[in-house]
Amino acid sequence: MASPAIHMLTTKLIITNKTALQKKYGDQHQALLDDLASLQAADAGRQLSTRVIFLDDAAQMQACQSTPVTEVTDEAQHKKAIDDLYRFYSPGYIMLVGAQDIVPFQRLKNLLKDNDPDSLIPSDLPYACDAPYDTDPGKFIAPTRVVGRVPDIPGVADPSYLRSLIKDILDTVSQPAQVYRPYFAASTFDWQDSTQNSLQNIFGDKNGLLVFPGTDALNGSNWSTQMMPKTHFINCHGAIYNPGYYGQKAADFPLAMRSDTITAKLSTGTIVAAECCYGGQLYDPQKNAAKLMSMANSYLLNHAIAFVGASNIAYGPPTGQGLADLLTQFFLINVLNGASTGRALLEARQRFLHEMGPTLDPFELKTAAQFYLLGDPSLQPVINDRDPSTDGVTQPFVNTLQNRRDNLEARGKMLDDFLSPPEHTTDTHATDPALEAAIHSLLGVKQFTSPPPAKTFISQRKSQLTNTASGASIPSVKFHVFSESAVSGERTSTKVLVVKEKNNQILGYREYVSR
Repeated sequence: MASPAIHMLTTKLIITNKTALQKKYGDQHQALLDDLASLQAADAGRQLSTRVIFLDDAAQMQACQSTPVTEVTDEAQHKKAIDDLYRFYSPGYIMLVGAQDIVPFQRLKNLLKDNDPDSLIPSDLPYACDAPYDTDPGKFIAPTRVVGRVPDIPGVADPSYLRSLIKDILDTVSQPAQVYRPYFAASTFDWQDSTQNSLQNIFGDKNGLLVFPGTDALNGSNWSTQMMPKTHFINCHGAIYNPGYYGQKAADFPLAMRSDTITAKLSTGTIVAAECCYGGQLYDPQKNAAKLMSMANSYLLNHAIAFVGASNIAYGPPTGQGLADLLTQFFLINVLNGASTGRALLEARQRFLHEMGPTLDPFELKTAAQFYLLGDPSLQPVINDRDPSTDGVTQPFVNTLQNRRDNLEARGKMLDDFLSPPEHTTDTHATDPALEAAIHSLLGVKQFTSPPPAKTFISQRKSQLTNTASGASIPSVKFHVFSESAVSGERTSTKVLVVKEKNNQILGYREYVSR
């Protein structure tokens, strides 16, 4: 008698677009498809049941009860297709293959467009959420899925780049925690206290920090062995289409590192968390005068296996901890505790949103949307001694993985009920004179030279109740946002004051600066 069929949990989806790869790489795209097939086979040895899905393959998508993607730039088509695939397979990991010219980012509206030069937020967060396609970042506050992206270089048809990244994935073996405990950390001079706090939280040690400008002879182009530790934490400035990260001391912005100066300076298997503005941006190298690839692309080319960074202008407080500081450090803490890189980011997103809640200001919402993972989300850099995945027995691992995903899904869905995302309000009701005077006094203390007009956001729960006895609605939390920018050479720095108010009472305020 034949053995009964055993349903094997599909734990990983590798998702890309064959037509887009063929258009970009021509006949050489077949080598990339062969590499993905090799990765699929190798995953079986890691107790992962993996499927390679082509979003544009009509037969394959119809078999998954979905419709194929017909336009590579159509973000709504991609969001729906990936949602359909998730519902059909319930995967533990979603790995997108290709930069935004192969699988597009979901471009979300930036609620801060009057206070911040970014009009849109390129994001992979919606792919990690059950909510349907939308351009409102407030719809994606309940991440439940593990998602990462293995990128190529936008606009560059060099298959050897992507093949190198896939080879690094194939060669990755989990290491004991002590291999990843030594760290490389870089900070601006002005933010060193904040960075030291982050390092203390991640590593229990802040003594390894390199500051730019600093007292050593490092100038951003003369690295030797300093970058060899396998865990990197970077709190420097970045800029759009710019291949460098920069330090700061007052109006001095020295180069800290550049995408061509880190070549051959890293250890294979490096993991990176970068707070910088545009720190994780993927762009066509033709967009800068030196024609250099982004720092994120360069880190991966130099054998880093996971990179978490921001797609555009990121923020954090000038002192203390918040926003980019928290999301990046939560990610590294989770990796060092033995999580896969994808789960490390999902748990970091959930923790960040939970700790910032229940009312989110628009900068917190932007931070959640703009940071993404570049790398295979199923890789586990650090051995987790408590995880059955290391004992060579398949079924306990599958069960553990599924239980963990179920827990993370439930936690994410609870965030949807718990959090109140901000919405811009054009309420023209006169501000209470006492509140207005208090805010203007605060702006003076924080050295805003001429108090700019506020942009006001209201944070109201979806389940906001009305007092049935009086018919009056419960007062909502408001955030009054003030920003002021200063230009130094080619560089623009922005400082922000966010005043939290309810019922004409100031509940508190937060200061942020652009990273």
